[in-house]
Amino acid sequence: MCLRYPVPDDTGPNQVSTGEVPQPPDRRIRHHDRYAELVRIAYRLIAEKGFEGFRTRAVASQAGINNATLHYYFPRKEDLVRGVVEYLVQEFSKNRAQAGGKPAGAAEELRCEFADVGIRLRETPEQFLVMGELSVRAWRDPVVAQIVRTMQEGWRGHVIAILERGVREGVFRKDLDLITTANGIMALLKGLGSAGRLSRREIEDLVEQMARLAIRWVTAPL
Repeated sequence: MCLRYPVPDDTGPNQVSTGEVPQPPDRRIRHHDRYAELVRIAYRLIAEKGFEGFRTRAVASQAGINNATLHYYFPRKEDLVRGVVEYLVQEFSKNRAQAGGKPAGAAEELRCEFADVGIRLRETPEQFLVMGELSVRAWRDPVVAQIVRTMQEGWRGHVIAILERGVREGVFRKDLDLITTANGIMALLKGLGSAGRLSRREIEDLVEQMARLAIRWVTAPL
């Protein structure tokens, strides 16, 4: 499950160039470390309490700083949410089922997308809790919706690239509607993300079945 998102550079706490004199390297490092710490705290709070229990004041308190310092890094709550999304994208950017390198073919690469979800459900299930909270919040909050939409578009582009590779290799159907197929595969993967309450064996069986279903979909003739 590999997500893509335009991760900003290090021009400032909110990635906006101000034209200020560049900071010394050690200060930039401390600045980056504090920024990352606040994002991880926010991520953990969303996983534990959901958006309804997520408060910037609680983030500041757990970090041992005041609200004014928090607002220096994140002027708005939405900026902190964007930081959490960027953190998630970085976490999802490397497929854990591809430890040996990129798969030899598109079909195996697609299977790895499903296997990656199974591994994450065992190792870091809170990632799917946060993803779910973001998705629900996006229904009511247009700002969060835009942040999530950008993330989803990057993910969709990644899945489409796998499908295009399969078509080029001659293993996937040439008549695939790439966007619709990518959306369907993403829906399957997101559905697997809600299987955290199942046993390890049940998760493994479900992941394997869903991977087979996806492969059959993109290879079987109409």
